[in-house]
Amino acid sequence: MATFNDPEMQEIFEGFLIETNELLENITIDIVEVENNPDDLELINKLFRSFHTIKGTASFMGFNDISGITHHAEDILNKLRKSELEVTQGIIDVLLEVQDWIVFLLNKVQSDDDSPVDYSGTIAKIDAIRNGTQPIQSANDEEKISDTEENIQIDKHKESEKRAVDEVFARPELGEGADNWTDDELKLIDAAFLDVNADFWEEQKNQNTVESDDNTDKEDEYNDVEDDDDDEVTIPVTTEKAPEQKTPAKESTTTSVPKAPTLPKVPGKTTADTTIRVDVARVEAIMDLSGELVLNRNRLLQLSEYLASDIPLEVFKTSVKDLLETATSIDAITSEIQGAAMKMRMVPVGRLYQKAPRIVRDLSRESNKKINLIVKGEETEIDRGIIEELTDPLTHMIRNSCDHGIESPEDRIAAGKPEVGTIILDAEQEGNSIVLKITDDGKGMDEEFLKKRAVERGVITSEQAANMSKRDALQLIFAPGFSTAAKVTSVSGRGVGMDVVRTNIADLKGYVDIETEIGKGTTFFIKLPLTLAIIQGLIVVSGKERFAIPLSSVLNVVSVASHSIYTLNQVEVIRIREDVIPLLRLDEALEVPDVEGKGRNSYVVIVGVGSQQIGIVVDGLLGQQEVVIKSLGEYLGTIKAISGSTIMGDGSVIMIVDVAELVQRVYETHKITKKDLSKPLEAQNISA
Repeated sequence: MATFNDPEMQEIFEGFLIETNELLENITIDIVEVENNPDDLELINKLFRSFHTIKGTASFMGFNDISGITHHAEDILNKLRKSELEVTQGIIDVLLEVQDWIVFLLNKVQSDDDSPVDYSGTIAKIDAIRNGTQPIQSANDEEKISDTEENIQIDKHKESEKRAVDEVFARPELGEGADNWTDDELKLIDAAFLDVNADFWEEQKNQNTVESDDNTDKEDEYNDVEDDDDDEVTIPVTTEKAPEQKTPAKESTTTSVPKAPTLPKVPGKTTADTTIRVDVARVEAIMDLSGELVLNRNRLLQLSEYLASDIPLEVFKTSVKDLLETATSIDAITSEIQGAAMKMRMVPVGRLYQKAPRIVRDLSRESNKKINLIVKGEETEIDRGIIEELTDPLTHMIRNSCDHGIESPEDRIAAGKPEVGTIILDAEQEGNSIVLKITDDGKGMDEEFLKKRAVERGVITSEQAANMSKRDALQLIFAPGFSTAAKVTSVSGRGVGMDVVRTNIADLKGYVDIETEIGKGTTFFIKLPLTLAIIQGLIVVSGKERFAIPLSSVLNVVSVASHSIYTLNQVEVIRIREDVIPLLRLDEALEVPDVEGKGRNSYVVIVGVGSQQIGIVVDGLLGQQEVVIKSLGEYLGTIKAISGSTIMGDGSVIMIVDVAELVQRVYETHKITKKDLSKPLEAQNISA
């Protein structure tokens, strides 16, 4: 990341990154919203202000590439808000392209990469739109464009500047000897040029001929114009080919839109926003609780000193009682502080959905489909760390719904559906978990087709396919190398993506489930813990060690005699009412040293991940406890079936079991299907 020697400037720079990233997140949503509501002047003004803020702060920081390209986008928005242009698809495209460039350039700044870039293609598009050389305006634009004397004068002034620049490029001899000009001579030239510009714009302000809604808007408009033209002169477009350019390119008179450039990759891209904006009320709540904690700490210290002194027995008993009361109070306050601190980490899940409108828009255009996006539950809160890790999986699932789920308009009409498909993003809290839903009203998924394709690609055997339940068949889409696409496109067909989605979500201690109906649509359910920092754990004993099992995954705990455990197809199972549950012995799975003299009875902790359940066999239960998750670090972080560690009250360290890994291990190692477990035990090859 770029650094400044001046601590104050470094602080300003970090603030710039935070603010700019927040503005960029909103800009993406607002641009797509403007496309859907082109007459919303307030929204256009909001978008203009966002670009204007980025331009101003970037210019102040000296990031000329960012301020330069942002200034050009600001030009278009200024014309839109003055009704000199109408919103068109071409304008939306170029604004989104500018937004992409700003993100790219911001990443360059963060990675301290000062290599030149070429965004002249984007500037050419903006100039074509601004100069009216592309047919982006409607037939009645002439009625909307103001032909005031001031506008004519401004255009003349811009044209005179252009002619002067053209002449310099056309007559290189004018610049001969420029390399030998002194700093004083250059300053005189700059001052003279600024004086000319200042006189011109001051004259225009004094004429006061442009209509506006109010005096404030009018002043802002003039200031914007003045800033814009100064920027055009002083902020060059940095390109790799700029030194070779001898004559200016002719203005394009064609109606084709240049192809959007592919942004180069920035090495060492970093994450910008490592801070959280917190509601002041939440900070004040922690301050109040901290104050109470200090009072109780002082009381505890006083009691400790008192108890250490020579006091009568009766007084000692009273002091011990006071000590216990203080400890109870500290425990309650600590719990409240913990809850308040967790709330400070929580952010609305709506932040996760901010890229969705752009993704749906781009994919619907690329695939010639009509798709409407509906977002619900944006205010549901989730741990910030989880949101950062969910961005890529959610993006892929939205792309999957657009590409595989929603049909073409022709197919939808033929099926009796509206030609516009719908994708719904929803979020709701369930206890200590959050459930994200991605729903489409597309063609749904055919389980038989999925099984057939999986057999063709060698993902499963024909025998496994025949015994596979619908739920297991749907899970095939998460298998590595599996794809239902008939051909490879830029969106799908390579058999990668959904397996990574499941892996990433499993890393977050969550799971993905699917519901689908042919011809009606599909819903993906992503269930995740609200936070990964503190959990409720069931403390168990296995062999000579203690372990914590996340309580959110625990469905039941039963005591089982050894004769109640059966072997089904080389897998130990038990029957709980009508369910057959495969077992996994924790000491064997984690290679824990055994203890002598084990009892004949064991405890089985029934855990579930999605529709899959297993029983974890342990030797003892110590109760449930709130545990703080600690990372295993670089060297131990790759250990399978262990997700972290925690420190107990006695100072000992115990491991936290990765339930999802254990469930996956049982089902994939033994190729167990729900169909196997649905048969009566009496009808299967079992042994006690």
